[in-house]
Amino acid sequence: MEQNIPFNQLKKAGYNRGINRTHVNRIKRNFHEDMVQPAIVSLRDDNYYIIDHQHQSQAIYELNNSDPHTLIKCDVRTGLTYEQEADLYYRLNTGTSPLNFTDKIIGRIEAKDPMAIAFRDAVESCGYLIGGDSNRSIRAVKAAWDIFVREGGRDSLIDILTLTSLCWPNSRTSATADIISAVDLFLIYHGEDYTERQFVKNLSAKTPTEIVKRGETYYRQMNQRTFSKQYCTYTQIVNCYNEGLRSRRLDVVPVVLNPNA
Repeated sequence: MEQNIPFNQLKKAGYNRGINRTHVNRIKRNFHEDMVQPAIVSLRDDNYYIIDHQHQSQAIYELNNSDPHTLIKCDVRTGLTYEQEADLYYRLNTGTSPLNFTDKIIGRIEAKDPMAIAFRDAVESCGYLIGGDSNRSIRAVKAAWDIFVREGGRDSLIDILTLTSLCWPNSRTSATADIISAVDLFLIYHGEDYTERQFVKNLSAKTPTEIVKRGETYYRQMNQRTFSKQYCTYTQIVNCYNEGLRSRRLDVVPVVLNPNA
Protein backbone atom coordinates (compact mmCIF):
# COMPACT_ATOMS: atom_id res chain seq x y z
CA MET A 1 0.00 0.00 0.00
CA GLU A 2 1.50 3.34 -1.08
CA GLN A 3 1.34 6.25 1.34
CA ASN A 4 3.00 9.63 1.72
CA ILE A 5 4.50 9.72 5.21
CA PRO A 6 6.20 12.71 6.89
CA PHE A 7 9.94 12.17 7.19
CA ASN A 8 9.89 12.68 10.97
CA GLN A 9 7.57 9.68 11.36
CA LEU A 10 10.00 7.26 9.73
CA LYS A 11 11.99 5.32 12.33
CA LYS A 12 15.26 3.46 11.94
CA ALA A 13 15.36 -0.05 13.41
CA GLY A 14 18.45 -1.81 14.75
CA TYR A 15 19.01 -3.89 11.61
CA ASN A 16 19.42 -0.81 9.41
CA ARG A 17 22.89 0.61 8.82
CA GLY A 18 23.85 4.18 9.63
CA ILE A 19 23.56 6.99 7.12
CA ASN A 20 26.44 7.15 4.64
CA ARG A 21 26.99 10.84 3.86
CA THR A 22 28.78 10.12 0.60
CA HIS A 23 25.82 8.08 -0.62
CA VAL A 24 23.30 10.76 0.42
CA ASN A 25 25.29 13.53 -1.27
CA ARG A 26 25.57 11.50 -4.47
CA ILE A 27 21.78 11.07 -4.55
CA LYS A 28 21.29 14.80 -3.97
CA ARG A 29 23.67 15.73 -6.79
CA ASN A 30 21.93 13.43 -9.26
CA PHE A 31 18.39 13.77 -7.96
CA HIS A 32 15.48 13.67 -10.38
CA GLU A 33 11.85 13.29 -9.35
CA ASP A 34 11.21 10.62 -11.99
CA MET A 35 13.89 8.39 -10.43
CA VAL A 36 12.33 8.27 -6.97
CA GLN A 37 11.36 4.81 -5.76
CA PRO A 38 8.97 4.31 -2.85
CA ALA A 39 10.74 3.65 0.43
CA ILE A 40 9.87 0.21 1.78
CA VAL A 41 8.38 0.69 5.23
CA SER A 42 6.91 -1.61 7.85
CA LEU A 43 3.97 -0.49 9.97
CA ARG A 44 4.53 -2.21 13.29
CA ASP A 45 3.16 -1.23 16.71
CA ASP A 46 1.77 2.01 15.20
CA ASN A 47 5.26 3.05 14.06
CA TYR A 48 6.71 3.27 10.55
CA TYR A 49 10.10 1.53 10.28
CA ILE A 50 12.08 2.20 7.12
CA ILE A 51 13.53 -0.97 5.64
CA ASP A 52 14.91 0.19 2.29
CA HIS A 53 15.76 3.48 0.53
CA GLN A 54 16.64 5.30 3.74
CA HIS A 55 19.43 7.19 1.92
CA GLN A 56 17.02 8.36 -0.78
CA SER A 57 14.57 9.47 1.91
CA GLN A 58 17.32 11.36 3.74
CA ALA A 59 18.32 13.09 0.50
CA ILE A 60 14.73 14.17 -0.23
CA TYR A 61 14.41 15.51 3.31
CA GLU A 62 17.59 17.57 2.95
CA LEU A 63 16.61 18.83 -0.51
CA ASN A 64 13.45 20.16 1.11
CA ASN A 65 15.40 22.38 3.53
CA SER A 66 15.40 19.60 6.17
CA ASP A 67 11.71 20.16 6.81
CA PRO A 68 10.68 17.34 9.18
CA HIS A 69 7.24 17.28 7.56
CA THR A 70 8.65 16.48 4.10
CA LEU A 71 6.43 13.80 2.61
CA ILE A 72 8.18 10.57 1.61
CA LYS A 73 6.52 8.21 -0.85
CA CYS A 74 6.40 4.82 0.87
CA ASP A 75 5.43 1.25 0.10
CA VAL A 76 3.97 0.25 3.47
CA ARG A 77 4.04 -3.38 4.55
CA THR A 78 1.92 -4.62 7.46
CA GLY A 79 2.03 -7.73 9.63
CA LEU A 80 5.82 -8.08 9.69
CA THR A 81 7.65 -8.97 12.89
CA TYR A 82 10.95 -7.29 13.72
CA GLU A 83 12.80 -10.44 12.62
CA GLN A 84 10.90 -10.56 9.30
CA GLU A 85 11.76 -6.90 8.68
CA ALA A 86 15.43 -7.64 9.31
CA ASP A 87 15.34 -10.61 6.96
CA LEU A 88 13.69 -8.49 4.25
CA TYR A 89 16.28 -5.76 4.77
CA TYR A 90 19.08 -8.29 4.39
CA ARG A 91 17.57 -9.84 1.23
CA LEU A 92 16.87 -6.48 -0.41
CA ASN A 93 20.41 -5.26 0.20
CA THR A 94 22.37 -8.42 -0.56
CA GLY A 95 24.42 -7.85 -3.68
CA THR A 96 24.17 -4.06 -3.59
CA SER A 97 27.42 -2.15 -3.24
CA PRO A 98 26.36 0.27 -0.46
CA LEU A 99 25.85 -2.65 1.95
CA ASN A 100 29.18 -3.85 3.31
CA PHE A 101 29.86 -7.23 4.87
CA THR A 102 29.45 -5.96 8.42
CA ASP A 103 26.00 -4.55 7.55
CA LYS A 104 25.01 -7.92 6.09
CA ILE A 105 26.06 -9.79 9.22
CA ILE A 106 24.23 -7.31 11.46
CA GLY A 107 21.13 -7.78 9.30
CA ARG A 108 21.39 -11.54 9.63
CA ILE A 109 21.86 -11.26 13.40
CA GLU A 110 18.76 -9.08 13.74
CA ALA A 111 16.87 -11.60 11.59
CA LYS A 112 17.84 -14.30 14.15
CA ASP A 113 19.99 -16.27 11.72
CA PRO A 114 21.55 -19.03 13.93
CA MET A 115 24.97 -18.97 12.25
CA ALA A 116 25.26 -15.19 12.47
CA ILE A 117 24.18 -15.22 16.12
CA ALA A 118 26.75 -17.92 16.94
CA PHE A 119 29.38 -15.79 15.21
CA ARG A 120 28.39 -12.71 17.23
CA ASP A 121 28.49 -14.71 20.46
CA ALA A 122 31.98 -16.00 19.66
CA VAL A 123 33.25 -12.49 18.89
CA GLU A 124 31.66 -10.97 21.99
CA SER A 125 33.00 -13.75 24.23
CA CYS A 126 36.47 -12.34 23.47
CA GLY A 127 35.48 -8.78 24.33
CA TYR A 128 34.89 -7.51 20.80
CA LEU A 129 31.80 -6.06 19.13
CA ILE A 130 30.39 -6.32 15.61
CA GLY A 131 29.57 -2.89 14.25
CA GLY A 132 29.96 0.50 15.85
CA ASP A 133 33.11 2.59 16.11
CA SER A 134 34.53 1.86 19.55
CA ASN A 135 38.00 0.52 20.31
CA ARG A 136 36.37 -2.87 20.80
CA SER A 137 34.65 -2.93 17.40
CA ILE A 138 36.19 -5.65 15.27
CA ARG A 139 37.72 -4.14 12.11
CA ALA A 140 37.82 -7.31 10.03
CA VAL A 141 34.39 -8.93 10.19
CA LYS A 142 34.85 -10.67 6.82
CA ALA A 143 38.24 -12.16 7.81
CA ALA A 144 36.80 -13.31 11.15
CA TRP A 145 33.73 -14.79 9.46
CA ASP A 146 35.84 -16.73 6.95
CA ILE A 147 37.70 -18.35 9.85
CA PHE A 148 34.49 -18.98 11.81
CA VAL A 149 32.71 -20.90 9.02
CA ARG A 150 35.50 -23.35 8.26
CA GLU A 151 35.69 -26.70 10.04
CA GLY A 152 36.58 -26.12 13.69
CA GLY A 153 36.53 -22.41 12.97
CA ARG A 154 34.62 -21.26 16.04
CA ASP A 155 37.36 -22.47 18.41
CA SER A 156 40.07 -21.11 16.12
CA LEU A 157 38.45 -17.67 16.01
CA ILE A 158 38.05 -17.57 19.79
CA ASP A 159 41.73 -18.52 20.22
CA ILE A 160 42.80 -15.76 17.79
CA LEU A 161 40.64 -13.02 19.29
CA THR A 162 41.52 -14.03 22.84
CA LEU A 163 45.21 -13.52 22.04
CA THR A 164 44.71 -10.19 20.28
CA SER A 165 42.50 -8.96 23.12
CA LEU A 166 45.06 -9.95 25.76
CA CYS A 167 47.91 -8.31 23.83
CA TRP A 168 46.18 -5.08 22.82
CA PRO A 169 43.04 -4.60 24.94
CA ASN A 170 42.53 -0.93 24.06
CA SER A 171 43.84 -0.80 20.51
CA ARG A 172 41.59 0.02 17.56
CA THR A 173 43.92 -1.99 15.32
CA SER A 174 44.04 -5.19 17.35
CA ALA A 175 41.51 -7.00 15.15
CA THR A 176 42.33 -5.94 11.59
CA ALA A 177 42.41 -8.44 8.73
CA ASP A 178 46.24 -8.37 8.70
CA ILE A 179 46.53 -9.21 12.39
CA ILE A 180 43.73 -11.79 12.49
CA SER A 181 45.06 -13.64 9.44
CA ALA A 182 48.66 -13.64 10.70
CA VAL A 183 47.74 -14.83 14.20
CA ASP A 184 45.59 -17.51 12.56
CA LEU A 185 48.64 -18.73 10.63
CA PHE A 186 50.77 -18.61 13.80
CA LEU A 187 48.30 -20.84 15.65
CA ILE A 188 48.01 -23.25 12.71
CA TYR A 189 51.79 -23.71 12.64
CA HIS A 190 52.64 -23.40 16.35
CA GLY A 191 49.44 -24.10 18.27
CA GLU A 192 51.03 -27.04 20.10
CA ASP A 193 54.39 -25.40 20.77
CA TYR A 194 53.87 -21.81 21.89
CA THR A 195 52.92 -20.53 25.34
CA GLU A 196 50.24 -17.90 25.77
CA ARG A 197 52.28 -16.17 28.48
CA GLN A 198 55.27 -15.68 26.19
CA PHE A 199 53.08 -14.60 23.29
CA VAL A 200 51.26 -11.94 25.31
CA LYS A 201 54.44 -10.73 27.06
CA ASN A 202 56.36 -10.09 23.85
CA LEU A 203 53.62 -9.15 21.40
CA SER A 204 52.02 -6.65 23.79
CA ALA A 205 55.32 -4.73 23.79
CA LYS A 206 54.70 -3.91 20.11
CA THR A 207 51.69 -2.23 18.54
CA PRO A 208 49.64 -4.10 15.93
CA THR A 209 50.49 -1.36 13.43
CA GLU A 210 54.21 -1.83 14.04
CA ILE A 211 53.96 -5.58 13.44
CA VAL A 212 51.96 -5.11 10.24
CA LYS A 213 54.44 -2.53 8.93
CA ARG A 214 57.32 -4.93 9.60
CA GLY A 215 55.42 -7.57 7.65
CA GLU A 216 54.83 -5.17 4.76
CA THR A 217 58.54 -4.28 4.66
CA TYR A 218 59.46 -7.96 4.57
CA TYR A 219 56.87 -8.56 1.86
CA ARG A 220 58.39 -5.86 -0.35
CA GLN A 221 61.81 -7.42 0.09
CA MET A 222 60.71 -10.93 -0.82
CA ASN A 223 59.45 -12.66 -3.97
CA GLN A 224 55.79 -11.65 -3.85
CA ARG A 225 54.75 -14.58 -6.02
CA THR A 226 55.92 -16.93 -3.28
CA PHE A 227 55.19 -15.05 -0.06
CA SER A 228 51.80 -13.63 0.89
CA LYS A 229 51.37 -10.56 3.09
CA GLN A 230 49.70 -12.82 5.63
CA TYR A 231 52.77 -15.06 5.74
CA CYS A 232 55.18 -12.11 5.99
CA THR A 233 53.26 -10.66 8.96
CA TYR A 234 53.23 -14.13 10.53
CA THR A 235 57.06 -14.24 10.33
CA GLN A 236 57.25 -10.96 12.26
CA ILE A 237 54.97 -12.38 14.95
CA VAL A 238 57.33 -15.35 15.31
CA ASN A 239 60.31 -12.99 15.51
CA CYS A 240 58.60 -10.96 18.24
CA TYR A 241 57.66 -14.12 20.12
CA ASN A 242 61.29 -15.34 20.10
CA GLU A 243 62.78 -12.12 21.45
CA GLY A 244 64.65 -12.82 24.71
CA LEU A 245 64.25 -16.60 24.43
CA ARG A 246 67.34 -18.83 24.62
CA SER A 247 65.44 -22.09 24.43
CA ARG A 248 62.10 -23.25 23.05
CA ARG A 249 62.34 -20.73 20.25
CA LEU A 250 59.95 -21.22 17.34
CA ASP A 251 61.17 -21.76 13.81
CA VAL A 252 59.41 -19.90 11.02
CA VAL A 253 57.64 -22.53 8.94
CA PRO A 254 58.86 -22.25 5.32
CA VAL A 255 56.23 -21.64 2.69
CA VAL A 256 56.76 -22.70 -0.91
CA LEU A 257 53.56 -21.43 -2.45
CA ASN A 258 51.57 -18.26 -1.80
CA PRO A 259 48.32 -19.47 -0.14
CA ASN A 260 46.51 -16.40 -1.52
CA ALA A 261 47.63 -16.91 -5.12
